[in-house]
Amino acid sequence: MTAAAIDACLCLLLISAAAVTVTSVPASPGVAHADRADAVAETLAATTADVAYTLEPTPKGATDPDTNSEYERVAHGTLASLLADVAIRTVHVDGDALTRTNTGFATAVRAAVDERLPPRTRVVVRWRPFPDAHLGREFAVGNAPPQSADVHAETIRVPSGVDPPETAGVASEERYAGLARVVVNSIVDGILPPEKGRLALADDAPLDDLVRHRYQRVSDRYGVDTSAAVERGDTRAANRQIAAAMADRVASDLRQGTGSPEAAVELLALDTVEISVRTWSP
Repeated sequence: MTAAAIDACLCLLLISAAAVTVTSVPASPGVAHADRADAVAETLAATTADVAYTLEPTPKGATDPDTNSEYERVAHGTLASLLADVAIRTVHVDGDALTRTNTGFATAVRAAVDERLPPRTRVVVRWRPFPDAHLGREFAVGNAPPQSADVHAETIRVPSGVDPPETAGVASEERYAGLARVVVNSIVDGILPPEKGRLALADDAPLDDLVRHRYQRVSDRYGVDTSAAVERGDTRAANRQIAAAMADRVASDLRQGTGSPEAAVELLALDTVEISVRTWSP
């Protein structure tokens, strides 16, 4: 398997810059065009970068990443797509990192974006799959503006790589339990792509160990044992186990965050990462 194919197996999903939507707040008088939020947002959506990083080994990995070139990777994409990829790869559950296996990737991407930001700029990246979700991700690049600053804002929405669930008829027929079932299936397959995981498990170290570790972390967090399915390379079965363990929690989130299952459908945003830009004048 080539290095590019190996990297594709481990990456959750490379996110396309296509279909980016933009909303903005009118600029305040006197804000320089180069520092305006809309100009920065355009830069994030259009500028591509190659970001070098090192894969995180499992705690019990037998190979030192400093002596194994298989750990060295380069991610390519627009700055916006790379930020969105970080949001999905470093998803948090109840405020804690789910896997802690993508710290190097996240650090490298954030540094690459920070280098390209003009002064007095802050970028906030947010993935919230639905209101009151117990899992998601939010992080920022750049300092926050002072309270007295004259702020201009722009928001772009980037594909997350998580497929939207098939909700037709589910909310009205199966209510929250049915909706939670299709939602968790999409989330789990988004953070643990089953086909890519299956190919990785059939490969050599370090990729197979890294994928095993990732499954172990997610399984431990949701109190399920997927080790047998993972060892036989049946990642779809492992994903079904994780989704079943997650479903009750997601159903509870949906009940708390929405007025009805039908309303919950309208508020689902699994497939979108929101990137907000703030620029200001002194």
